[in-house]
Amino acid sequence: MADGRLNASLDELIEAQGYGKAPRAGGSLGTSGHRLQPYGGRGGAGRGPPRQNGASRISETLDDTATPQNAIKVGGTQDAKDIAQRICDSCRIGEPPALLTIGGQSINQAVKAIAIARADLSKEGLQLSFQPAFRHTDRTKPLIAFYVAKERTPRQQATHGDDVTLTVASGSKIVPVAGAIAGKIRENLKISLQAIGVDAVTNAVLAVGNARLFLEQDNFDIRVEPEFEKVEKNGQLMTSMKLSLVAEAL
Repeated sequence: MADGRLNASLDELIEAQGYGKAPRAGGSLGTSGHRLQPYGGRGGAGRGPPRQNGASRISETLDDTATPQNAIKVGGTQDAKDIAQRICDSCRIGEPPALLTIGGQSINQAVKAIAIARADLSKEGLQLSFQPAFRHTDRTKPLIAFYVAKERTPRQQATHGDDVTLTVASGSKIVPVAGAIAGKIRENLKISLQAIGVDAVTNAVLAVGNARLFLEQDNFDIRVEPEFEKVEKNGQLMTSMKLSLVAEAL
């Protein structure tokens, strides 16, 4: 059973254990030493769509013509339930769509939509997860492509240690948070992120995207399983977004 120290805020964890420092050799460069490009390009495991049977990555450009045909552009004011329905419809007849987002509100709606679709499709024996990929060379900007995947069986964790719940706040710094995630995965721990509010959810997603890049040299990748969770904060019951991170060996 995990002890109480594991259920700490990321800011406390970073300060206490120094995970906010630069990742191992690589930083903003891929393992091949090439500067990372939008949507993937060379050396960017955390960028492009998930690799499937050796398929090439998506184009390095930001042009929407380079995106999958069934991509959904998510606006910050769109109804998450409507987006979730489109995800479910696509999954039932073929491949899941990619979700393209710009801005924190858009990212938040995309995560909520995937969580809703995941809950609905689980009743039909389908498991949904996503991987965030950057749409800009600045990996702190809220421009994200969500690559959704579906499976009939749950994905296998590459880590088998204690469960760690980390709280991401609206003021959490993205790169140090990513370092904390990568550090815990290297310690063979299973990570869940808890976020309440648009800014916190956005920070969590951007941190996972950066952590994917940090872990490329360790031959790990991260997949995210989102779900809603009720938590008590300041004496009030609130709805948070729980992001369970599945570490996979490359």
